[in-house]
Amino acid sequence: MNMSGALESRSSQGSLDAPRACLVCGSQQLGPRFCTECGTELVPQVTVTHAVGPMWAVNGHVLTISPGEDLRRTVLDTAAGIAQATAPVRVVVTDGPRVTRVVLRLDGSSVAEGDDAAAWAGPGVQPVAPPRSRQSLVGVHAGSGASTWALLLDLPEAQLTDDPTGPVVLVCRSTPAGINVAKAAVHALGTDAVDAVLVVADAPGKPVPAAVREQRVLAGAVSVVPVPWLPRLRAVAEISPALVGQLARPVQRVTKALLGAQSNKEKAE
Repeated sequence: MNMSGALESRSSQGSLDAPRACLVCGSQQLGPRFCTECGTELVPQVTVTHAVGPMWAVNGHVLTISPGEDLRRTVLDTAAGIAQATAPVRVVVTDGPRVTRVVLRLDGSSVAEGDDAAAWAGPGVQPVAPPRSRQSLVGVHAGSGASTWALLLDLPEAQLTDDPTGPVVLVCRSTPAGINVAKAAVHALGTDAVDAVLVVADAPGKPVPAAVREQRVLAGAVSVVPVPWLPRLRAVAEISPALVGQLARPVQRVTKALLGAQSNKEKAE
């Protein structure tokens, strides 16, 4: 059997491994494409194998990397095309004994863990940035969740004491005290400097009535983006590529809400 045939044969033996449980809620009640419990899209992983020299295989499809060509970009673009997904794609790269697991985001950027993580992690084809300048996340109190959400949203984190060089997104918890600190920060910075406020859930369930009232007052001045309680973030020491993939759906919703808030602000200006 020639090399191409061998790779195609290997692909047919299970390179598209369907997930057995939802990565977000853990449910095993899975439809053909979506989790029936939470609606998360179930994207089968893509298998990448280094065959020999410049030859690679992506789910059995032979790919030859030309001299000077960006290996990571070419392989991951091919993986994205094969998956045809509207959610981040899980890619397993095998190069001899070396194995790397990659999460390929919708913007073309990737995070990775494993033997060759440094080679497979990187930015997208075009940086995703708002039209004016990139937003910065600013936590208005300790424990706001700003550092975690800066990593999940791939946005820089700044401090209240910094001089803002562009639009900021304030981050607070969904408690009366947290929202009151956010209101004070909006007053100090001015509404023109604040694109939105991320109000991160402090516990499962609905916020207390006093927090709901304060959030309505805050929403009268700036856009408010509620962030749901995510159990997978409890006691997490670091944001791993696997966790990024598991939280893809809520992160996409928050990203969409932030882009909408910035767009509405620009239209108002």
